[in-house]
Amino acid sequence: MSEIRLWAVSITDVRGLFHATGEAADHLRGDVAFHTVRPHKRGLFSGMGPMFSRDPAAPILAPDSPLPSDVDAILHGHFVAPDRLVPSWQIVSHWLDGLSASTLRLDLGPAALDTLDFDLARTGVAAHHALRTLWARDAALPLRPVPGSQVGYQRYAVAVELCEAWRVGRDALEGSGDVVAQVVGWLQQLPTWARDAEGAGRPAPDVFAVAFA
Repeated sequence: MSEIRLWAVSITDVRGLFHATGEAADHLRGDVAFHTVRPHKRGLFSGMGPMFSRDPAAPILAPDSPLPSDVDAILHGHFVAPDRLVPSWQIVSHWLDGLSASTLRLDLGPAALDTLDFDLARTGVAAHHALRTLWARDAALPLRPVPGSQVGYQRYAVAVELCEAWRVGRDALEGSGDVVAQVVGWLQQLPTWARDAEGAGRPAPDVFAVAFA
């Protein structure tokens, strides 16, 4: 199974997450949900006065929760240890959900990417308009990908060209129709999102992607 997440967001805004300061950084910190749990039993030293001032029954961070240190490492563009990559990408994905004009998730079966490219090629779609084109450019982020994943982006203009190539070839497509329809339907909205961004004084959205094999 392959999972692909696409976000319609400027690569400049994506990179800005790793250098946020002031109010922007405060907003991002406040937008992270930390998962807490309550201990099942009171600790051995509960009720022993000021020496053990923290209530042993107070909520603590769950093992799968992001940590405040994860947030600080991301915002400062610092090195993230391998065991903190998954929660760190969960944080970044959550921020991107709020920052982007839209997001699309694709769940593909085994070898589906190769099958999709083959089906498109039979309609005359050029190899440089394969689905992987959408994450072919290096995002140049300080946060490394999770092992087994690929992280990248594609410029707005190229994504629009890919959408048009897929749209033209769609009528002759013999397979992969559902995936093509999803991607084309999503990418066709890029010009609208670009106009909205221009009206708000923001850059046009590129396509940022995280793909898991």
